[in-house]
Amino acid sequence: MKKRLHLGIGHYGIGFQDGVNMVISRNVKALLKICPDLKITLFGKLAKDYREFITPKPASLEYREIKEFDPQEAVKQFGGKPISEQQVHDYMWQGTNIAETLIEKLSDMDVVIAENLGIGIHPAVTYAFYLYTQYSFAARENKKFIYRFHDFVQQRPENFRNVKKFHYSRFGIVPDWHSILYPAFPNIKYIVINRYDWWRLIEHGIEEKNIYYIPHSVDESIIPPDNRSEELRKKIIEREKLSPSVKFIFYPVRCVRRKNVEEAIFLTKFFNSLSKVKLPNSPRLKEKFHLIVSVKPKEGEDARYAQKLIEFVKRYNLPATIGIEELVSWERKYDPQDKNKIIKYGIGDAYRIAELVITTSILEGFGFVYIEPWILERAVIGRNIPAITPDFQAAGMKLGHLYTALLVEGRDFKDIGKEKKDPDEALEERLSRILKLDDPAYVERFIESNETSILATLKLFDEKRRKKLVQRNKEVVKRVYSQEVIGKKIYEVITA
Repeated sequence: MKKRLHLGIGHYGIGFQDGVNMVISRNVKALLKICPDLKITLFGKLAKDYREFITPKPASLEYREIKEFDPQEAVKQFGGKPISEQQVHDYMWQGTNIAETLIEKLSDMDVVIAENLGIGIHPAVTYAFYLYTQYSFAARENKKFIYRFHDFVQQRPENFRNVKKFHYSRFGIVPDWHSILYPAFPNIKYIVINRYDWWRLIEHGIEEKNIYYIPHSVDESIIPPDNRSEELRKKIIEREKLSPSVKFIFYPVRCVRRKNVEEAIFLTKFFNSLSKVKLPNSPRLKEKFHLIVSVKPKEGEDARYAQKLIEFVKRYNLPATIGIEELVSWERKYDPQDKNKIIKYGIGDAYRIAELVITTSILEGFGFVYIEPWILERAVIGRNIPAITPDFQAAGMKLGHLYTALLVEGRDFKDIGKEKKDPDEALEERLSRILKLDDPAYVERFIESNETSILATLKLFDEKRRKKLVQRNKEVVKRVYSQEVIGKKIYEVITA
């Protein structure tokens, strides 16, 4: 009898509301549809409500707690010393202990997918996998490891500084950071989610035959099954005290610095200023728009950034709301005692109540926002990321209306304040430009500097004009990025 395949999928935290966990959830569902007999174990620091992570829970799905995967555990172990202040021997001591835990807890797994180890958020865990993969190969365990890269540590300077503490010492006991991030043992394969990262791994010495380009999938089950999305719209209007006729622009992200949310606020206020301006070859915008940013971080630097924006929005009565996570999650959640009562609406409901979806992000690993809204027939406007969007365009999507630079006073908005050493001072510089939109002359100068991209964007505010584009991009997304298509590609890698 053929042995039942046991797949382990590990991440720093399992069951939390973030992008990597959303990908894990979708991949688990897709893999179990392809092979119902596949045993899957998710491991890492488990969220308090991890049992609700994938519901209904498949019989072949298990969870294993490894609390040391949580970066905060590393801080606790050293009396509150931040990871950035710890030394390489601290990382190695923790990593060696974690590697021993991996040997024990992952012993029965045939294939192990490690999610986003290359981001450097917890150097001790990255080092632990370096030790474990090396041990497993030397012990001839016949275990396969797959590193899936969502981001690269070089894109996160603070994390990169931590990882670079690994360098060859005169005693030869400290491995180089490069070999820890990109180990080349024969039992390791790599998955990247965009072609740009595929080339990056080759530059880092990984052989082409060991790299697989597999993008993330969209989940059509997020499409609401009824017309109750309007209930969510009414709840937001009531909570934020908005006009019943308001139009929402949805930005489906956690409010963190790299998402450049202040630019989305700038654009929303600009759109509202156009009710008094008529541009050639474009409709006059009579409606008032309100920006909705889905998730407000709860702790750390991200929370501080979001709070600064929230205070600024409140002080100047700007058309934006940051944080609707108490109303919206990935999927709808119903009251167990009353199956008709919605406790939380799904992300699909949030898309459906939006007039348009926006992105002003300057850094993405994959870029869900560029593909997911189209399956709910919502057009995406905003900033282009040249390292990300070519993959979608190569698949057949039309994204030529996105801008690569938004010129404000002769500089790209994202670069305003860049010369400031303090990121908060740089943020203040950008926020000050939002207030200048009260001046009609300033608005006119902004339009003159960005006329082509503004006209391309405003065409999508006309439902009739955007209909053809929406249908084309929707068809491409469903054909290329469905769970079935992407799930088969992942299954082929784990069973190769």
